[in-house]
Amino acid sequence: MSEFVFQHHTFPQLADVPALTGLERSQCDNVCRTLIGQGKLRVVFEGRGLPRVIVPGDMMQSMLRTQARPGWISKYELPERAEFVRKLEDLQAQLSEVEQMERLLYLTDIPLEEAVASALRWLGFSDVRHHQDDTDNPDITFSHNGVCAIVEVQGPSGPGDKEKVLQLQGWLNRAIGEGKRASQVRGFYVLNHYRDVDPETRKPPLTTHAKEQLRLFRGKLLTTVSLFDIVCQVKHEKITRDKARDRVWKGDAV
Repeated sequence: MSEFVFQHHTFPQLADVPALTGLERSQCDNVCRTLIGQGKLRVVFEGRGLPRVIVPGDMMQSMLRTQARPGWISKYELPERAEFVRKLEDLQAQLSEVEQMERLLYLTDIPLEEAVASALRWLGFSDVRHHQDDTDNPDITFSHNGVCAIVEVQGPSGPGDKEKVLQLQGWLNRAIGEGKRASQVRGFYVLNHYRDVDPETRKPPLTTHAKEQLRLFRGKLLTTVSLFDIVCQVKHEKITRDKARDRVWKGDAV
């Protein structure tokens, strides 16, 4: 259920639970009622004729802990508090960065796009822009050695399909129509294929039609598994960021 919040950027309704769990609606109602009674789920919105919105109990507790502190509490702060806060903020920032990279392996839609953009920024690419909710632009754009990269991101439960590749080709055609030369743009299909499967056992990333369509306009494939591996190699000091950017720019074999 927590993953629903991360993927959809909203809290689930009680009616969403059957699809999340695969249980019948009556079973879900009973289970949720029990969990609400135990405090493991919290109701955050309901009313006559309105949907019942729920949130995991631990997530609610985390939100409640962020409530504003009164101004006068500073008079009573313990001496060690400032150092604890500094260490905690540093650890939270590090954990947030690690979790964002791990999301490359299992998310889809806008959260996956955010993770890809974050990884590209971390590797040092220029002008990384995530065009969130902007249907008149590709998912992500960035620059490398004076070339504009146009990126479409997908996290399907199976292989990547030709429809997304054709969409990428459309953005490249628009760029050429707006005056760009072919040497000034490069298309990337960034793919988290078979996202529900352990990366070690995933099948090939592209359908035959998607593969041929990508080859047709010399588009680049980059799986998020490869991107994650590149990030890990930089973090473990096996390669430099310069080398990592070169590997991303080369893409995966199609």
